[in-house]
Amino acid sequence: MLRTIRAFWHDQRGVALVLVAIMLPAIIGFSLLVIDMSRANNLHNDLQKGADAFALAGAAELDGNPDAIIRSDRAIANLVDNTYKFSSAGPIQTLTNAGITRRYLRSLPPNDTDAIRVQDVITDEVAGAAEAEFVEVTVDPTGFSAIFPASFLTGNTGDNAFNIRATAVAGFAGVVVCDMTPLFICNPFEDLGVPLHQVVSDQNFYRKGIKLVQGGGTGSWGPGNFGFLRPTDDHGYGAAELADDIAQADTPECINSRGVNLRTGGPQPAVRDAINVRFDIYGGQMHSNDPLIPPAPNVRKGYKYKNSKNPNACNMDPVTNTTELTQFRQMTQDTSYTGRIGNGMWDYEGYMAANGFTTSDMAGFVDANGSAYSNANPPSRYDLYKYEIAHGLVDDASLGGETGVAACHASPSTDPERRLIYGAIVNCLEHAGDLNGQSGAPIPAVGFASFFLTEPVDQARTNGDIMAEIVDIDGEQGRGTMVGFAKDNVQLYR
Repeated sequence: MLRTIRAFWHDQRGVALVLVAIMLPAIIGFSLLVIDMSRANNLHNDLQKGADAFALAGAAELDGNPDAIIRSDRAIANLVDNTYKFSSAGPIQTLTNAGITRRYLRSLPPNDTDAIRVQDVITDEVAGAAEAEFVEVTVDPTGFSAIFPASFLTGNTGDNAFNIRATAVAGFAGVVVCDMTPLFICNPFEDLGVPLHQVVSDQNFYRKGIKLVQGGGTGSWGPGNFGFLRPTDDHGYGAAELADDIAQADTPECINSRGVNLRTGGPQPAVRDAINVRFDIYGGQMHSNDPLIPPAPNVRKGYKYKNSKNPNACNMDPVTNTTELTQFRQMTQDTSYTGRIGNGMWDYEGYMAANGFTTSDMAGFVDANGSAYSNANPPSRYDLYKYEIAHGLVDDASLGGETGVAACHASPSTDPERRLIYGAIVNCLEHAGDLNGQSGAPIPAVGFASFFLTEPVDQARTNGDIMAEIVDIDGEQGRGTMVGFAKDNVQLYR
């Protein structure tokens, strides 16, 4: 008997089965916990992605305009939906705007771990829409049923189910542009008392001529004035540096619409020279052998040689007799605005005659209805400029012998947009107190616009003003040509 007991004591066969039988509930329970954790994590991940997407879609519309919240709600409702798995509602569900709550914020606490404060929340979404910089999206509690039978341990039948939530905060950090002309332009429509984007939507904004007059000291800034931008930390941004950056259309840093740094002051002759390089005119510090400042591929400008016996393309003067040599004609004033805006009408037929363009030359140049252009139905001068380039008319001589071919600079640009300048549009009347040299506070830009230079800046002919045509503006009201130029800067903050 003792031998049998001793043998049984030392016999280990089948012990694994015993141990497994003892540990099996724990193994199964741990496996179920792992599966539940994985399912719950996947559900939370899906819900968080949905919250992030809704917040980003809404934040992209918070541009400071009075209808920003209306557009943000529309984007949340129509642009985004996400699927999620493993909820108690079924295997695959769709998260739409009906499954979230949102609130708009004017600010955020200084620390990410701090809760949203009362002063951060916009309670009046009509009056406070322009203040909205952030949107907080919270996914409604979503049920999750665990496989692990926790109720067996606690005795509470509800322990197997709980809710999962997700929250995201996104904000519109402004429109960001890089490599632009360092100019700002006083909103030419500010005195109408309506936001710029509304003017763009309701008026024939594009194709209008605009006379940009350089602003001076405090109190002389109004619709249509222009000034300059400077780098954020460079309060000694000099005239020579500014002129180089204008000539190259290259700001020293990217610019954010939330605040542009201004460089105001009196007229800058160097700026005239910097703009005129696009017309193959070089003076001051601008040199015709500089590859960084080439002229545009079409520089027709109504100039003649100073010495016809010894013609020199780098030594020309503007003409006053425009029957044989002519630039793009100026538009007549639109009396609807107190700013310096043209009404879209200009002497198209005179331009055609002076430059010898025939009906055959312009056969493909018609309006949207297929009708030929005329003085009663003039085209955009920017469109005509591009048509001349695309149809080989640049080297056609005018009645006075001028062509649009650059001859002073050895290597003209092939990019038609070389005759465009870009400017940040600011409300100068609203921020008159900040237009003070290089020391004023940053001013928000209500938009960015591109302008086609219709003729050189000349003291005798244009009084030193910039004569241009409005081509495009950034944002949803634009024509789309600035999509790659101005980029909305939207980001997640929480």
